[in-house]
Amino acid sequence: MSTFTRRELLRLSGVSLASGLVLAACGKQAGVVDDEAIAVLGQSQTLKPLAEAEVTDAVLLRTAASLEYNAIETYAAALDLGVLTGDLRKVVEIAKRFSADHSEHADAVNSLAVKLGAKEYRCSNTRISETYIAPALKIIMADDNPNQAIDIVALAHAIENLAAQTYQGVVALLTDPMLRADAIRIGQQEARHAAMLAQILNPGLKNVGPTSDPQTGKPNIAAVPSTFGSLANIQLSIGEPKPDGSRTTLLLETPSLNSLVYDFVACEA
Repeated sequence: MSTFTRRELLRLSGVSLASGLVLAACGKQAGVVDDEAIAVLGQSQTLKPLAEAEVTDAVLLRTAASLEYNAIETYAAALDLGVLTGDLRKVVEIAKRFSADHSEHADAVNSLAVKLGAKEYRCSNTRISETYIAPALKIIMADDNPNQAIDIVALAHAIENLAAQTYQGVVALLTDPMLRADAIRIGQQEARHAAMLAQILNPGLKNVGPTSDPQTGKPNIAAVPSTFGSLANIQLSIGEPKPDGSRTTLLLETPSLNSLVYDFVACEA
């Protein structure tokens, strides 16, 4: 291990300072354009203030609208894969119907936001797409995954649950009682979507309510997983089975402060 005396450290710092001054002087003499993004020795970079982010009713509605487009894109990906065949062929028509429902929900929620003086938002939630949907699709579409068809249905089920939980959370935060009523009506439809997909993934009357896997102890997919709506993480198990039988598990969470669609967020589509 190298050690330095106090005198050596002072000498090294003096050399560094002198070198910085020489480089700065040479840069100016050479006509180098000053870039504020590069800090100069002895100067601190000027930071631009962040835009103020206020969570208003309009922001909550715009965020809910973004989740509708996440769902639309998920169903589009499911149909484009072309793996919904055989017993899962019926899911094709379900996907088309649910996608149309989400389009209607997006129109309704955006109209409410516009009435509040905000701009409509007709894009998917970027953070939800990049953090959850894109990684999930990559795992599902892997060549070594033998469960592509059922996994894409599982992803749709998870997104429907995510949308339902988002509306449930939004209802508690909206200040306008009328908006709460509108939001919960749409949230109920998302929950119905999830319930129908749950019966495709885990069919049978005995699987309507909550049950657990006897080997792992983990909860099975159920149409009615609990008495009251949960805002807990949504577990999505997909991909090629590992030697121990487990699969990759992703945890989905409803939008938080860093993924809300604030007034200053513009649609990139």
